[in-house]
Amino acid sequence: MKGAQYHRLMTSTGSPGSNLGGTTEWSTPAWLVDDLAAEFAPDGFDLDPAATPDNAKAPRYFTKTDDGLAQPWRAKAVWLNFPYGKVATPRWLAKAKAEVDLGHAELVVCLVPARVGTAWWREYEADPAVFVRVIGRIRWSVDKRGEAPFASAVIVFGKLTGRHGRYPAVCANPACPRPYRRFWPARSDGRTCSPACRQALYRVTQSGRKRNG
Repeated sequence: MKGAQYHRLMTSTGSPGSNLGGTTEWSTPAWLVDDLAAEFAPDGFDLDPAATPDNAKAPRYFTKTDDGLAQPWRAKAVWLNFPYGKVATPRWLAKAKAEVDLGHAELVVCLVPARVGTAWWREYEADPAVFVRVIGRIRWSVDKRGEAPFASAVIVFGKLTGRHGRYPAVCANPACPRPYRRFWPARSDGRTCSPACRQALYRVTQSGRKRNG
């Protein structure tokens, strides 16, 4: 999948560059937003400050006309995937951090390109108050082929509850529906990505024992 179709599917009002039609507004895969919401914002995201009416990932959103960089982000949990660029990326991330520091937003979950050699990446990775996780290349959906040509990452500003893994593992359930069965365990000995996969693995294990018994 190339050209306009690729760009429509990849991010929410954001991309590492424009397509042949000149747009930088792509749509984040729903499965990824759902996954990150389940982990970081169980009550859901209530603001998307870099969106269009067609691709907003929260009930409240700002469009390009509203200019999310100029607005206060008064929200409990913010989803942020903005137009990427050498100037734009550090500006949006600085805005996200400032909104949390000012108490306007409790949590901001940002999807960014994993530009590990940049000054902004090194700054946030070194900050113990900021959660950074490389998630690799994003698939367009959990059941279709195709992935982004660049690695992505998640940067989270705000106080996190519970434990969150920074390093990937492969779910032990052979039928795990996640792309590449990849997940980020909060515990180093975590074997499955979810209670459903844990139960499925248990059933497979028990079935194998019965056959061998």
